[in-house]
Amino acid sequence: MDFNLRVDEYTDRYKSRSQLIRAVSEDWFSNEMYCPNCLSEVKQCPANSKTKDFACPNCAHTFELKSHATNFPSTIPDGAYETLISSIQSNFAPDFFFLCYDAKNWQVSDLFLVPRFFLNSSVIEKRPPLSGTARRAGWVGCNIKLDRIPLAGKIDVLKDHTETNPKEVQKRYKKAIFLDKKNLTQKGWFSDMLRCVQTYRNTFNLGQFYADFEDELQELHPDNKHLRDKIRQQLQVLRDRGFLRFSGQGIYVLERSI
Repeated sequence: MDFNLRVDEYTDRYKSRSQLIRAVSEDWFSNEMYCPNCLSEVKQCPANSKTKDFACPNCAHTFELKSHATNFPSTIPDGAYETLISSIQSNFAPDFFFLCYDAKNWQVSDLFLVPRFFLNSSVIEKRPPLSGTARRAGWVGCNIKLDRIPLAGKIDVLKDHTETNPKEVQKRYKKAIFLDKKNLTQKGWFSDMLRCVQTYRNTFNLGQFYADFEDELQELHPDNKHLRDKIRQQLQVLRDRGFLRFSGQGIYVLERSI
């Protein structure tokens, strides 16, 4: 994989730095990236396509690319809230790629993937409507909360200029693809629970988990009236899906091959 951004091809076309960055990063992605689901080449979508920048001609998965000159902050602005939520509910949301580049050398340093099935109501934050004096008065955008996505939902394609084997990217992608068929609430519970358990180094017990995360999960899922029952159920789901194992005496062990 070539890490160089082809800036010279675009400097005469764009005066705006943000437009230049978008053009060169999309050009790089189109030439270098593959579909994480089937490993086919990706194709760029027509300009102004809603909630997608690229698509896979083989499996029809779509992708949106975000670029940043440094490490990404915990909150990333995106487009219209209702459009993205509707696409998540109907399983037509894009996978999101987050690209970090070195602005001095014009090289891609890091690229990670957030699969669409890790997007849910805990991760997508509604922004306040634009004021009545704004050009798009009343429009409601959204933010993507990267800090609410579990480690398993952030798949490194490049890390510090080192490429991950595409087969490993595909393996990690498919490990949680079963979530694609779940509703927004089920996706949210699985993702929130996985994020919580992945904060432990190796093992934890149920009492420890309640003490550390019961209040947070109640805030994220205020309609749930049987929180501890739900937590125990979701721990079973994580075990059944190979993210946890039980070692007896109420001890949970994290599986690290994720």
